Amino acid sequence: MKFFRAVKGGEVSTFLLDGTQVYFLKGDVVRALLDGPSRGEEAAIDVNSLLARGEWGGWKITKPLDPPEVWGAGISYEAARGRYTEDVKDKGMTIYDMVYNAERPEIFFKATANRCVGHMEPIRVRSDSSWTLPEPELGVVLSSSGRPLAFTVVDDVSARDIESENPLYLPQSKIYAGSCAVGPFLVTPDEVGDPYSLEVNLRILRGGKEVFSGRTNTSRMRRRIDEQVKYLTRDNPVPDGTLLSTGTGIVPGRDVDLREGDVVEITIDKLGTQVTPVVKGKG
Repeated sequence: MKFFRAVKGGEVSTFLLDGTQVYFLKGDVVRALLDGPSRGEEAAIDVNSLLARGEWGGWKITKPLDPPEVWGAGISYEAARGRYTEDVKDKGMTIYDMVYNAERPEIFFKATANRCVGHMEPIRVRSDSSWTLPEPELGVVLSSSGRPLAFTVVDDVSARDIESENPLYLPQSKIYAGSCAVGPFLVTPDEVGDPYSLEVNLRILRGGKEVFSGRTNTSRMRRRIDEQVKYLTRDNPVPDGTLLSTGTGIVPGRDVDLREGDVVEITIDKLGTQVTPVVKGKG
């Protein structure tokens, strides 16, 4: 099953997409993922038009849940280890090499609900960053016990210049308004099947023209979801609905950056396409 949310008249409603039929969802989406959904009446919504334009019939799509916490995992793919290492001037073993080969994965706090945006809502470049990149990632919605409840598309937007200046600046690189895009759907595990066989595609458009494209597959993920969850929840209670972003395998080089007016498109098999415009923060 797929879930999405939309706003009309200032009120947020959650919907269940079952094949081509759309139903209002009774109750909270996290509770529906935990206990099973309670369907309401059928909703006359053209989902394809809603996704294409971001709004339809007075409805405006928004993020599919308000995650109480968002956590990220880093250096989950070899491509990320290699690209990040290029930004470190010292020779020999870097911190990225070390964490890639270590038993303990990199887990970091990423966002709260008010820092997240949804499909067709703007992600942000920090006002003090000149090199910010999207990071397309497989997101997993978790129960408080660490059980995967649903999958979604996540953009772990990161100020790479700030992070590469000093690893202690990682929170400022990762955590700010508009730094995390989620959706458009939450998709249940039964519909996704094997989470390690999903194609991930990234496009950056500027003035309607493609300035970057990249792809990877979750089969290349070295740090598996259960391993990441084990360390996330170790001595660290998380609430139901916590979102874990599992790391990126697409890291553009220094010749690519996000600018105001760009559009980011992220597509993950079975999860849909997330489209977000880019704006610059105002400080």
